[in-house]
Amino acid sequence: MRYSLEQWRDLTRVFYDITPLGDPDGFVAEGIARWHDRLICTEARFPAQQFDHDPARIKGVDHDYLLYERYYAGEGRGLAIEVPAQIDRASIHLIDMSRPYRAITGDVITAGVCIPHDLIGYDPSRDPPYWMVPIATPQGRMLDLAHGAFRAAVAKDQPDTAELAAAFLVLVRTFLLKGSDLQLDEPPDIDRRPLLRTFIVRHLDDPELSPERICQTLGLSRAVLYRAFRQDGGVMRFISDRRLDRCFADLMGTQASRGAVRRVAERWGFHHPGNFHRSFRDRFGLSPSDCLEPSRQRAASAEGNAFHPVHEWMRDG
Repeated sequence: MRYSLEQWRDLTRVFYDITPLGDPDGFVAEGIARWHDRLICTEARFPAQQFDHDPARIKGVDHDYLLYERYYAGEGRGLAIEVPAQIDRASIHLIDMSRPYRAITGDVITAGVCIPHDLIGYDPSRDPPYWMVPIATPQGRMLDLAHGAFRAAVAKDQPDTAELAAAFLVLVRTFLLKGSDLQLDEPPDIDRRPLLRTFIVRHLDDPELSPERICQTLGLSRAVLYRAFRQDGGVMRFISDRRLDRCFADLMGTQASRGAVRRVAERWGFHHPGNFHRSFRDRFGLSPSDCLEPSRQRAASAEGNAFHPVHEWMRDG
């Protein structure tokens, strides 16, 4: 939604006092908030302004939360109590909003999550008011992936939202509260599978997708990656099964024609017809050509019912 200066001030009043640094009459901001359980996901675009957050002055709201913030454009500088904060696109930030915070920004595009203290065991009497982690580090890449996956799940109300939220909170607690110098294969309690699966599913159409590429991109060791997919028969088995699922979905919407099966198979990285047909039949109990539209129509007519192999696969799966 779009907001004028007065609307923006009214919207953010429980968090900040706002002072525009440009023409007040031309001020336009955009923002949206989505809730999942006790977490609030925020997305905003706003022009240059000064933010002043003083819990002692802003009454009537709960300030016992942390603000996880990621800038996608612009930058800002601030003070969390007396700790300097420089926020930009190259880093991730966590700010304790139970204590005073002031920042001056340029034109910014940002996304964040409001996290209650108790969800990650934050203690203001013990823990600092501000953290920063560079996105280029392994910890930063994992946090950024977790945040992005959680944001997407909340926006689409996906069934795995709670699982992704839990994984995100574990990473925030581990890499920020316990120190950003931890190595990714040290913490034994992190379930990385939801995040890794999200990353793989988003890159299924990448012909270079491989264990080596995943490890390089996310800063993981091969041992960590292989342990995460042990229950799936290995990471390459997981990738192959997800690509077969995409082939199934594409074939179900494809008219029968010469080369149709081959085109779909190659789109998802299967370049050996014999291996593809065998793997497809092993997974779904039918051949790829059975999924093409005229084949489904003939099957439905012959059986006097819906395409029963699909129902059987869905029931068994």
